Amino acid sequence: MSLSEHVGRRETPDPFAVVSGDRSLTERLLLLWDLAIIGLVTINLALIIFDTLFAIAPVGHAVGAVWPSAHDWYAQHVHRNFTAIDLAFVSVFVLDVLAGWVLAIVQQRYPRWYFYPFARWFDVLGCIPVAGFRFLRALRVISIVMRLQRLGVIDIRGGWLYRQLMVYYDIVVEEISDRVVLKVLTGVQDEMKSGGQQLSRRIVRDVIAPRRRPLTRAASAQLEYAIVAAYRGNRDQIQAYLGRIVGRAADANPALNNLERVPMLGRYVSEAIDDAIRDTVNQVLDEAVDGLSSEEFDALVGNLVEAAIERLLAQEVGAASSEIRDVTIEVLELVKEQVAVQRWRAHFE
Repeated sequence: MSLSEHVGRRETPDPFAVVSGDRSLTERLLLLWDLAIIGLVTINLALIIFDTLFAIAPVGHAVGAVWPSAHDWYAQHVHRNFTAIDLAFVSVFVLDVLAGWVLAIVQQRYPRWYFYPFARWFDVLGCIPVAGFRFLRALRVISIVMRLQRLGVIDIRGGWLYRQLMVYYDIVVEEISDRVVLKVLTGVQDEMKSGGQQLSRRIVRDVIAPRRRPLTRAASAQLEYAIVAAYRGNRDQIQAYLGRIVGRAADANPALNNLERVPMLGRYVSEAIDDAIRDTVNQVLDEAVDGLSSEEFDALVGNLVEAAIERLLAQEVGAASSEIRDVTIEVLELVKEQVAVQRWRAHFE
């Protein structure tokens, strides 16, 4: 970690003002040190890349053919002494790491004094003068640039390059995360298919059963809403249907048929009874629908949910558990289809 990370600084209105009057001398020196480290890492990485390419025979011969004097000078003074030159850069990087470590200890940035090299592992490994670790020094540049962005010294988010990089970064992250999620969901489906009814019973026992009361309230609310909405929207048709049923039942009732044979009043009495039955049935139905929000209805639904859960938990039940398993597998398949949608394509379309 570079030195400036451990010293508090105020943001400056000018994002490119490295040396600002609003900053103390210590803060300005540390900012300049950060920028110097960025420059050294950039030069060092460019030198590593060029020397690696120079060591390849076709590239070296091409440089010699284009610029013989430069080729000879580089081969004699730089390529031959590249390890010593790289160690000079490494010495500065080691100094930066040690200074940052000391400041981290003084300001107690971590719970333990020895946490710093683990938190900044890429800085530590980048100081190792081995080819496999040298390119980790690029991470030092990225970390310093992001830190300067947070401090308000620079502003890279408004640039075209940053926006383009973030677009492709989001694409990579989305593709990787989608593949991981699809792999996990497929594994869950395979586990459910091969696990028989045990996983289905666990879903009922560990997920559904502990939520009996919320499920009861949700079920009663949904039933109440569905029944009330259906009844109020079709009240006339329902009452007409019930009226026809009552009429057919009255016509088939022997007692009412005998009552109609009574002279003078028989027919009127039979019709009055028929109308009274219709009105009573309609009134009972209205009151029953209006009473769906009562505690008695909630208790009834609760008993039904309890009975269903107990039935699902019974060891001898197989078909219900299989249905739960199949439904869960199909739900996971729908989730996989949604995850597989490449939302990043909308950016280009």
